[in-house]
Amino acid sequence: MTKTILDLFKAMINATLLLLALCLFLGWMLMSSVQDVTAKLTDAIAQVAPVQHRIEGLRLEIAGLRSDITSRPELAVSGQLDALDQRLTALQHEMSELRQLPGDIIQIAAQTAASELVGHLGQLTSCQPPPY
Repeated sequence: MTKTILDLFKAMINATLLLLALCLFLGWMLMSSVQDVTAKLTDAIAQVAPVQHRIEGLRLEIAGLRSDITSRPELAVSGQLDALDQRLTALQHEMSELRQLPGDIIQIAAQTAASELVGHLGQLTSCQPPPY
């Protein structure tokens, strides 16, 4: 009777250790996916920084144009205004592309994490995934 209880106790400890190992492995995989997403977001932020500098430059140029217009109304600033308009249009186009970037990164990260999780779970259960 005591041998059976000890065997059950050992089996319970073994099962608990196996579940703990599985949880640690899945946690490790999750952390690596989080690090990948963090790296991609860092790259996205690095792409946004030059646009912010350009916008700041445009703000300074607009402030200069305003002061020129108010101080000397006889100046012809139409060429400067046309160039400024072209730069603003280019920045608007870049910003519209950058607005889509976080959603794309999150979608790619979710798909990657889901496929890795399914692959690892399939390997753990020795099941073959269905062909796509």
